[in-house]
Amino acid sequence: MKSLIRISIYLAAVVMFLSSCETAILDKQPLDQLVTENFWTTEKDATMALAGVYNKATAWSTARIIIEFDANSDNGSDRKIDDIPFSRGIITPTLSYISDYWDDSYEHIAGCNYFLENIENIVNMSASLKSQMIAEVRFLRAFVYYNMSQYWGGVPLVTKILTMDEANSVTSEDKATIVNFVLSELNEITPDLPANRPSAEHGRIIKGAALAIKGRLLMSEKNWADAASAYQEIIDLKVHSIDPVYRELFNGKKEQSSEIIFTRKFLADQIGNGLQRDYQPNLIGGWHHMNPFQSLVDAYLCTDGNTIETSALYDPQNPVVKNGVFYRDPRLLYTIYYPGISVLKGQVYHGHPDSAQVEGDKITYDAGMTGYCMRKYIDEEYTGNVYSGGSDIPIVRYAEVLLSYLECKIKNNDAITQDLLEKTINLVRKRAAVNMPAVTETDPTKLWEILKRERRVELAWEGLRYWDLIRWGEAVEVLNGPYYGIKLTDDPQNYERFKVGPDGHYRVMNLIFNATDLPWPFPQAELDINSSLEQKANWQ
Repeated sequence: MKSLIRISIYLAAVVMFLSSCETAILDKQPLDQLVTENFWTTEKDATMALAGVYNKATAWSTARIIIEFDANSDNGSDRKIDDIPFSRGIITPTLSYISDYWDDSYEHIAGCNYFLENIENIVNMSASLKSQMIAEVRFLRAFVYYNMSQYWGGVPLVTKILTMDEANSVTSEDKATIVNFVLSELNEITPDLPANRPSAEHGRIIKGAALAIKGRLLMSEKNWADAASAYQEIIDLKVHSIDPVYRELFNGKKEQSSEIIFTRKFLADQIGNGLQRDYQPNLIGGWHHMNPFQSLVDAYLCTDGNTIETSALYDPQNPVVKNGVFYRDPRLLYTIYYPGISVLKGQVYHGHPDSAQVEGDKITYDAGMTGYCMRKYIDEEYTGNVYSGGSDIPIVRYAEVLLSYLECKIKNNDAITQDLLEKTINLVRKRAAVNMPAVTETDPTKLWEILKRERRVELAWEGLRYWDLIRWGEAVEVLNGPYYGIKLTDDPQNYERFKVGPDGHYRVMNLIFNATDLPWPFPQAELDINSSLEQKANWQ
């Protein structure tokens, strides 16, 4: 199992997220080639090694995992349909995505283990700083194991650097062991993490991050009371708040907002990402990868707080703007480029196939797959290298904490009061840039449906929708069947150019989710190397 013994923490990279916003290229040899005579002796060495651990955090930091996992849900699709295997019924032990996630995870774990095994060698360093760095790395390792517990359930639990023989004979623990390990790690490290950091240390792990991931894990285990307690601790820190803006939290304008609790830092041209290349519409030279479905568009309420099915404001012939007035939740246009309405760089975005290039019977390029395009992470003022941009990717926001806290209270059958609503869902809805009507429904059954919709629109394209559906037990129902894009005709019976549904919306694709898809199979390549590793029962 060679992926378990990788130590790929290269210091010929940019030191970021650490002691200064000013960064420089370090001309250093790889950590796995350094010996104790010339490394692990000073505080500076520890700082450099910590930078390497953060930098190599590919198991949780790539846009594909954080953002694009929503393309495996009913929120939308990747234009490259082969890149969304988890809602197409094509999961297999030989699937490259499975092995990529596995390899990235254990590569990061190996880097964390290497750091933890060597930092104690540094004598001339304050005990408090050393404890804090150790807590950061233990968090990053725990976060990887948290994600693996969601993908695979039980996995090999590796907390040290392995020899080749050890790696090739390691066995898997059960899911309960992994869950308990993650919870134990998060509980132990939380006291050593600061509640907040100065601007120069932005991006390093803080107390709220550990508590938020603890809450996520406890929610997935349906331990509602303890999850609520974890979220209550974040609220009680009184260092996080709902930012009055929304779109700026994602396009690089407000990366240091107190609403952002856990983020993946990037640095343009050095440790960058391709957000501006991948997600901008073809209209301005992007690749238009993320394509929202009509069902996500329809989930946004009208400004009177009612759904499009119940609102007196809604007009099917003018579903967003009527008489020059936009009457839908503002987050709709913050999140999605809407055909004929959204303007970028002086050009009106059009998603209708008549304005786009076409391949066979599929809408492509300018119109993407659905006629809609994700806007959430696009910086329309960006002029830099689109292949290596520097916008951060938020992983946990305070909005998620408040909505999750309310979910836990509902599921734990706790009392639902207007005061609770004001301190949770209404704080999210009443941010200045959104300003949607307050929720007053205290009946738990009715409130539950409101909360689910709120999570979907507030957290769209933040990688949570798939796992929300799993947690709610709705994946089989929701992730099976046809999904649609923009409306193409009012006369579907006589429309022939593209495939459309009975209401005239472009029929994009069928989603397929099997109850046996989770847990994922172990990669076949690992089974071929390690005879002690037994394939998951649902994949035998």
